[in-house]
Amino acid sequence: MLRFAKVLSVVVVCLGGLSSSRADEPSPQAKKAAPHAAKGKVNAKAFAANVEGVALMKADKPQEALAKFNEAIQENPSYARAYANRAGLRVTEHNYKAAVEDCNKAIELNSKLDVAYVNRAWAELHMNQHSKAVADCDEALKLSPKLHIALVNRSHALNRLGRHKEAIDDANKAIEIKPDMAVSYVNRAHAMIATKEYEKAVADCDKAISLDPKLARAFANRGHAYIHMNKSDLALADINKALEIDPKLGAAYYNRAELYRHMAAEDSAKAAKLGYSRPEKSNN
Repeated sequence: MLRFAKVLSVVVVCLGGLSSSRADEPSPQAKKAAPHAAKGKVNAKAFAANVEGVALMKADKPQEALAKFNEAIQENPSYARAYANRAGLRVTEHNYKAAVEDCNKAIELNSKLDVAYVNRAWAELHMNQHSKAVADCDEALKLSPKLHIALVNRSHALNRLGRHKEAIDDANKAIEIKPDMAVSYVNRAHAMIATKEYEKAVADCDKAISLDPKLARAFANRGHAYIHMNKSDLALADINKALEIDPKLGAAYYNRAELYRHMAAEDSAKAAKLGYSRPEKSNN
């Protein structure tokens, strides 16, 4: 069976918070101006800007979304959810420090806002601060025990910390709560590869691909599992597919390079066994 010292497995961290259009509650005055909003302290303009920002994020229009989150915050500087949602956007822009600052502000304003902890954990994962990410996911889950995003992100962080059994437990819980979220299966597959349960990893990637045929990381992780199962052709096909979907998936390039090296060594050994050796270079 193939064994590589440094074959990478791809883990996906899931978007936290930006999929929600909920907002802090508007004031009674705002309720009259925006009857669709519930009672509370957020004015109607800020509430509407935040909701528009979330919709623009879903439409993959980050700059327009940023403008709306900024508008919501300008309209109401104590609007915790707008800071938390802007933090999620900052992460997609790779501005992790700013994302953490926004989450810190959101938590300062509302320590019960689960999405602020989730998005801070997301930024911390990108900054390789995995223990901090686990702690923030813990806080989010204390507030919302069935928040599947927090479970998915904590599973990711636990994998990075080498706590694969715990990562599997979190992935199982996330799947129980939301069985149609493909990334939960990809994260569990990562843990299964680490614990050498390769067939289970393949099954999880199969499920992820059935839910999201464009999820490059599912193909990359299945290819990784196939490498360990000594199924080089299947591994190469999956890694190539992953890169076709996402040409910027660095771990897939690494795994393919390792696979090519192994296949070259294997072919060289077969050639030698068949009595073929590399021709001598001519001096002429």
